[in-house]
Amino acid sequence: MSLVCLDTHILIWGIKGECKPGEERMIAQAKKFLQWLDDEKKNIIIPSIVISELLLPVPVEEHNKLLNLIQKKFIVSSFDSLAAQAFAKIWQSKKNDGSVERLKTDYKLTKTHLKIDCQIVAIAYTNQVDCIYSHDEDMQKFAQGFVDVKPMQEFAIQIPLL
Repeated sequence: MSLVCLDTHILIWGIKGECKPGEERMIAQAKKFLQWLDDEKKNIIIPSIVISELLLPVPVEEHNKLLNLIQKKFIVSSFDSLAAQAFAKIWQSKKNDGSVERLKTDYKLTKTHLKIDCQIVAIAYTNQVDCIYSHDEDMQKFAQGFVDVKPMQEFAIQIPLL
């Protein structure tokens, strides 16, 4: 069985069933993708930092319900001392090769956003995942050389006629 990591957007669409205007089709795609991962017997890790992003807009009284669902379906991976060491290695590498500045400039990303991405990559890296599935192009550029990042697989979705 292989081990994969999911980024936040896939869970927002597939678990919470939420999207921004114009992204409505992504909900069905993400649900189908999560089912495909299950059918393919993929073990799925969710970095703890991703859970914090998921919980931000959720009312506190609903946190346990969402956490219980996630813990039943996925492996939650924490940002531990190994991930912290990998984080420093990845951040230094990306800072030294100019990637951090390019991503801040080209994608208008904050240092905070990049550090969150780096934490996700570090957790995936230390767990030796096959890949991170992410919808974010910047995640792919940040993880390059450390973890393979793939877009969510697309599926044909039949739209009801009525």
